[in-house]
Formats: sequence, structure tokens, C-alpha cells
Amino acid sequence: MKSNLPQSLDGQSQFNGLVAAHPFVIVLFTAKWCAPCQQFAPVFAELASQSPQALFAVADIDTATDLTANFQVTQVPALMAIRDRVVIDRVVGAMHTHALRQHVQMWQALEMTAINRHFAQKAPLHARSLSAAPASPRE
Repeated sequence: MKSNLPQSLDGQSQFNGLVAAHPFVIVLFTAKWCAPCQQFAPVFAELASQSPQALFAVADIDTATDLTANFQVTQVPALMAIRDRVVIDRVVGAMHTHALRQHVQMWQALEMTAINRHFAQKAPLHARSLSAAPASPRE
């Protein structure tokens, strides 16, 4: 199995490229000064190495400020799961490996057909800009 280490995101344009190229992306918003973030980082990296079905990425809120502002991230650590260019979940707070694995499995198992149909009716996927915050099923 190939290594799937988390990719570092430096901003919105890099995020847009990753989401356009990968059907399942999990982003960890973090900060160097955040102790819970530093404790959670190895858990996130461990699961990334065991989960080839998803692309794992890390965004430091102090350097990826455009991405942080676009998704209105105000607490860290924070996870954002994206499937087929749609934000399907946001989770704030660190968790242990088992809980993160359960979240990833739940996100992977989510049936996207109805969700994609819903958003396609609101705005066609090709017309929706990733530079604007993607719609979330929770909103």
C-alpha cells in the first residue's frame, strides 16, 4: 500500500485543485500554537496512511488565511469532509484514532447521489465556484 501522508494546503487555490482532482478530501484546520492540534496531528497522519480512499490535507489557519476565512473556521482543530465538491461534514475538536476512523468510514459510506442531485438543482456543479464556500448539507 502506498503512503498517503497529509498534504499541506497553503491557500484557497491549492484547495480548489485538490477538491477538483479528488472525490473525497478531508481537511484538518490547525495551528502551531494549538496544543490539542499538535496532539491530534499524529492521529490524523496515522489514519491518512491507512486510508487510501481519501486525500488528507492540513491547513494552518495562520498561513492559509484565505481558506480559513472562506470556510469561517473559528476553532481548531477542525475537520472538514468534502465529497464530490460538497462539504458533507465539519467536526471541531481532537479525537482518538478509533473515533476518527469511524468518521472517515461514515463519510465514505455516504450515498452522494441524492446530495449531488439536490445541489445540481440549486446550481449546476460546473457553474459552482469553489472560491465561494461550498454548500453544506447542514446549512
